[in-house]
Amino acid sequence: MRNTQKKLLGLAKEREPETKKVSTTDPESGWCHKGEHKQVFAYNAQVACDKHGWALAYSVEAGNVHDSQAFPALFTRLKTFQPTYLIADAGYKTPTIAHYLLSQKVIPVFPYTRPHGKKDMLRPKDFIYDDYYDCYLCPENQVLTYRTTNRQGYREYQSQPEDCQNCPLLSQCTTSQAHQKVVTRHVWKADLEICEDIRHHLGMIDRYRKRKETIERLFGTAKEYHNLRYTRERGKSKMEEKVGLTLACLNLKKLAKWLAG
Repeated sequence: MRNTQKKLLGLAKEREPETKKVSTTDPESGWCHKGEHKQVFAYNAQVACDKHGWALAYSVEAGNVHDSQAFPALFTRLKTFQPTYLIADAGYKTPTIAHYLLSQKVIPVFPYTRPHGKKDMLRPKDFIYDDYYDCYLCPENQVLTYRTTNRQGYREYQSQPEDCQNCPLLSQCTTSQAHQKVVTRHVWKADLEICEDIRHHLGMIDRYRKRKETIERLFGTAKEYHNLRYTRERGKSKMEEKVGLTLACLNLKKLAKWLAG
């Protein structure tokens, strides 16, 4: 398994987006949610800026492409600026991106995300990982041993049915008819845990809060005053041109204000 991890030094591809509908007028766009109830064919613009709010790089993808999938194209353009820190929202908080940024000597700053899990069921954090023995311990101190690694890069750890069938926490642990619990751990989960530690370092919370004064303000202005709230062009190349020109205009406006004092 260690040899496999050494080969995967590049930014691994995330799962391909599931295309449910294809536009007859603009096949390059993607079907996505806009707000809570509205669904449209649109594009998704990814933008990076510096701590002063200057737009540095951007990429445009179909609307059904997740932020983590759009990240490689954006970071390729951003690398020329040799960033030290990269502050990103929860959409980019994946083991793959965490591993890649750390391997590039870039310090990722991600937000806190609530633990996932079903109501009234044990959550993943209730299972403790033992790095030395490469196994998990359940709340009843039973061992979940490693079985296999799936194609998405997750290592699977399984319990023994004979240990689980009479467990007092069985109904809160798994709904498996075989009385077996399966816990998954990404091969680069350790890198994501490093990012969690970085989040608690002195000054990191303030760095993340500054997003609302930089990239969030940049997006807000582009949507409110430059018609980027909706997709108004057909074709990815035209949308890339529109986003690029809009960001150039915002940078010029910022420069004019700075020169005016």
